Amino acid sequence: MNKWPSITSTLVLMLCMAMATTASAQFGNKVSDTPHNLREATVSGMTLSDYGEICVYCHTPHNNNLDIEAPLWNRDEPVGPYDMYNSPTLDMTIANSAEGVSLACLSCHDNTIALDQIINRPSAKLGTDASGIGIETCATQCHVGANPVGGINFEGTNMTANLENDHPISIIYDPSKDAQFQPASAGKVGGLPLYGPNKDRVECASCHNPHDNSERPFLRMSNLNSALCLTCHDI
Repeated sequence: MNKWPSITSTLVLMLCMAMATTASAQFGNKVSDTPHNLREATVSGMTLSDYGEICVYCHTPHNNNLDIEAPLWNRDEPVGPYDMYNSPTLDMTIANSAEGVSLACLSCHDNTIALDQIINRPSAKLGTDASGIGIETCATQCHVGANPVGGINFEGTNMTANLENDHPISIIYDPSKDAQFQPASAGKVGGLPLYGPNKDRVECASCHNPHDNSERPFLRMSNLNSALCLTCHDI
């Protein structure tokens, strides 16, 4: 009997190991191991501009966008206007359009700005002009139904400018207007941060941590048994 595995078996094993590594890397607790690592997208076949760095697709140490409420932001501000969530049960004050740190998220996720369109390209590797590829391409042409095998499903990541069917953002968290919400303290509700000048606004980053995808999709905590929801909602 041949004690050595066949070449075919070995190749299948190697492929499975590679897929497992890829899948686990996408769900890491560092941005380099998440889908927000757009540099990885450039070296794995997606035709984004390769700037030779990971952080540069969102951040720059110099000449950053001061109009966005995000550290050292390296992307343009999306112009909107956005159609905001509305409901007869909405008691708290919501802005007429997206504000603050949510604009940083929407600069990719509303599909109006290319994923690799940045303000300040690194001088060590200028790369090419932005490809023009927006997140809609990821969500509809490539990463659909966990394609490729072992990959991640990007459906639902293309928010567009219509936010009417999404959780409200740029809304002032004020439990005095609705008794079915938990109290806030020192700019947080439980461990979830609030934003804005008064640290009282719910924004995308209140629930999502863009650097950590260990609780998918980029959640700040597990939502098992609705734990994330119940941090704010007292129902």
